[in-house]
Amino acid sequence: IARELHDSIGHALTVAVVQAGAARAAGDPEFTDRALGAIEETGRAALEDLERVLGVLREAERPVSARPTLADAGRLLESARSSGAKIDAEVTGPLEAVPGPVSREGYRILQEALTNVLRHAGAVPVRVRVAVGDGTLALEIRNPLPGAIPGPGRGSGLRGIRERAALLGGAARTGPDEGDWQVRAELPVG
Repeated sequence: IARELHDSIGHALTVAVVQAGAARAAGDPEFTDRALGAIEETGRAALEDLERVLGVLREAERPVSARPTLADAGRLLESARSSGAKIDAEVTGPLEAVPGPVSREGYRILQEALTNVLRHAGAVPVRVRVAVGDGTLALEIRNPLPGAIPGPGRGSGLRGIRERAALLGGAARTGPDEGDWQVRAELPVG
């Protein structure tokens, strides 16, 4: 539950903060209007996510199928784009063949990685690769390092990525790689 709240609400708040700061700095009424629209949309999505998580607390029997999956990743990508990130996304393989639990955790890993890009690097190019094949779901999110290698933060998001992967029998690596920041997770699908 803590990971769910951190990932979903943390992402929404990061997008809202980035959009609000950009609107204030831009001094352009048209840009400000677009930013407010993005903040409103992100806030509504966060409220839906919060309701889902609270529903789990209220009804332990409720199926987790109401949680977003990688089929819903377009919302994340558009949210990051509206905050200025230049997303280059590529999905290969039969995404619909990924089992629900793996797809839901893959969604949260992608969400946390994009949140971290916005929080630590800002409006930079981001390469997102999602590949299904050979019994594995591979996720890779890369962005240029923002100058100096980021220092240690609270680390709950990156730790959550690694925990999600490990719980499914997979693995995740995060950190600098050839001048980029990389999040790479491999999750078994079979």
